[in-house]
Amino acid sequence: MPVTLARQRQAGFSLPEVLVSLVLFIVIIGALTGYYQVLAQGFLNQWHYRQLWRFASQQAEINPPPLPEGWKATRVETSVAGCVSISVIVSSPGGRQGQLRRLHCPSEKQ
Repeated sequence: MPVTLARQRQAGFSLPEVLVSLVLFIVIIGALTGYYQVLAQGFLNQWHYRQLWRFASQQAEINPPPLPEGWKATRVETSVAGCVSISVIVSSPGGRQGQLRRLHCPSEKQ
């Protein structure tokens, strides 16, 4: 008799409970993985655009530094009334483009 009582008193999860929790765990892990991928792609896109605008800003200076390999810049300089207008179109290796125009005027203080 004590053997049957011990079997009835055993505690634990049933097989259906374990399977349901396993399926729920897999669904949650899949959702979190997808969320992470979307988040990482967004950060990567933002970093590429920041890099593009940083290089465009550098190329719109009077004496621009050289661009890294693969990047291209088209510069147009015009002078009006002692000021220099610089228009720049920068293209990234991935095909993104940014256009920036900057006006440089000499200051009175020298």
